[in-house]
Amino acid sequence: MNRKISVSGLSHDSASAFVSMMGIINGRCSVIWENADPGQADVLLVAAQDAKRAANSKSGKPCIVVYPSSQDRPDAPFTLSHPFRAMHMIRVLEDVARALPG
Repeated sequence: MNRKISVSGLSHDSASAFVSMMGIINGRCSVIWENADPGQADVLLVAAQDAKRAANSKSGKPCIVVYPSSQDRPDAPFTLSHPFRAMHMIRVLEDVARALPG
């Protein structure tokens, strides 16, 4: 099964790092993750400072909140610390995939 994810509000370097790691994680996840525009995405990957705005949007899409590892984990169902670690990313994406309908 393929799922789509959109990166929003991250620095260019962070977004590039995430997209680069997708090749690694796709070989280890139960679904294939593809980068997509926000309107087409099943899941949004958002910076912690944008999380409240994304959660209040009417999209109803799950959000993975990215936060600096030097800060406390935000209160959100799905979080990912930065700098990214492949195994943590896989675990979060698997949790999100299980939460998605279908």
